[in-house]
Order: sequence, then C-alpha cells, then structure tokens
Amino acid sequence: MNHHNMSHTYFCCNSNCPHGENIYAMKCGGCETSWYCGKPCQQADWHNHKPECRDIARRHLEKELFHIIANSQGYDINEYPFDDFQEFMKHESHLYTPRTTQEWMEDWFGGWYKEERVRWEMLRNMFHNNGMKWSLDAYALYRSWSETRNGNRCQKMKEFVKIAKPLF
Repeated sequence: MNHHNMSHTYFCCNSNCPHGENIYAMKCGGCETSWYCGKPCQQADWHNHKPECRDIARRHLEKELFHIIANSQGYDINEYPFDDFQEFMKHESHLYTPRTTQEWMEDWFGGWYKEERVRWEMLRNMFHNNGMKWSLDAYALYRSWSETRNGNRCQKMKEFVKIAKPLF
C-alpha cells in the first residue's frame, strides 16, 4: 500500500467495502492502478486483484527495462514503441528458442525483426537441425513455395523442410 499518494478521493476497489463511495483512498503499491480505503479492504480483495496486479506490475517493469535498453543503445522509443514490441512478442516469441526479455528487446532495437533475416535464420536452423545443407537457393525456393500456402510461418517452414528433405 502506497501511503504517500493520498491526495485524491477514489472508489475503493474492494467490491464489498463497508465504507461506501468517494472515500479517501490509498494506491496499491504493486500495480499503482487500484485504490483501497485501507489495508483491510486491500487484503480482503487480494484474491481478486492479485492476477491483474502482478500482470500490470510485470508490464511496468518490462516497459522500464525497455526504456533503459533503448536509452543505452541510443534508440528513439517513438521509432521503436513498447506497444509494438509487445505485439511482436505476442505473435512471434513462441517460434524461437527460449530467450530472456532483455535479449528480445536488444534484438528488437537492433531491427532484426524488420528484415527478411528472421525467416532466413529460422529456416536455416530448421535445415541444420534436420541434417540438411542450407543455401540461399533453398530460401528462394521456400519463399516462392510458401506464398501460396496458408498457416503461420512456423507451420509452413516445418512442412517445407519435410517435403524438401530429399532435395537437399
């Protein structure tokens, strides 16, 4: 509970608050978005608020790390917005090997996700992992073949590696 930020009147987030509306509230110290009239109400509501609080707090920390990395590498966060990074992670992170959030952010700022290089490296790794020799010709063949296929990138690459194995 953050006691130093008590300058406003808010509704207590505990739906069973006995104090009614427009109470003098204190902000949750974890997420800093929910308000309670006091520690008893916060504790009573913790089972409801806990998942949201931890998710918001994690997002705040990730955003802070994102800005630190952007500043340390000299990148403009208007050109590389955190929300775009979050959207990218939501759709792409499951396709790659496990990495830390910081590694993903450093690569994001490096711009590798914008290039064709992402597909190229994924497919090259699939070839190597399946004992196949890699070449740029293989990638060109994949590009022309995959344009007519449905499915996500990873599914298409797996299918291509399976059918191309005898050729390489």
